[in-house]
Amino acid sequence: FLTIVVAALLPVVVVTASSVGLSPAGDPHLRITVSMLVLDLVAILVVLAFAVGKGPSVWETFGLSSRAFLPSLAMGLRGYVTMFPWLFIVLWIVVELTHALGLEPPIEPIQELIFQEDRPLVLGLTTVLACVVGPVAEELFFRGVMFSTLRRRTSRAVAMLISGGAFALMHGNLIGFPSILLLGCLLAYLYERTGSLASSLSVHILHNTFLMSTALIVRRLMELA
Repeated sequence: FLTIVVAALLPVVVVTASSVGLSPAGDPHLRITVSMLVLDLVAILVVLAFAVGKGPSVWETFGLSSRAFLPSLAMGLRGYVTMFPWLFIVLWIVVELTHALGLEPPIEPIQELIFQEDRPLVLGLTTVLACVVGPVAEELFFRGVMFSTLRRRTSRAVAMLISGGAFALMHGNLIGFPSILLLGCLLAYLYERTGSLASSLSVHILHNTFLMSTALIVRRLMELA
């Protein structure tokens, strides 16, 4: 509810940014980036605020203590290496089916930002959003809150599918939905097995960083060609 309120107030953020010279009102790329950064930061603060008092500390609540960090990180990396080929096999199958049916995949805003934006500020903000702020907000909410709540009331499989489905829907990518759903289920599984967001968060950051790096390399090769 609080995040929805903030989303409704984003025009105020745009006007404020314009007043200090950022001028995002007439700049769709900057407006999208700033808006998503604000929403994700608010989501992080809201989840952390409600987590206060749920355990000895916020870190303990999400299993981010120092003693759980390294083992959870190691398990997360092993899980990702195992699942990584399947994520792209599923994505490849969906893309091929889309082409066979004569459908044209829609261009996402982040694709426009990566392949059309030349300003270092906007590209830098997009990278921070995709590789750091976004994964933290999504892991706190989809695994730390949604999956945990569902898991107390349903089976592991149901909680994984519902939270993973919501995670995939949030990305608004129909072509990537099956592979994002699979990734969401992996992240939920890692969180339950380790009891720590360190595992799912490390995988999420690694995955997004890999995708962002690959996209930037492809863009550079296209420019050279």
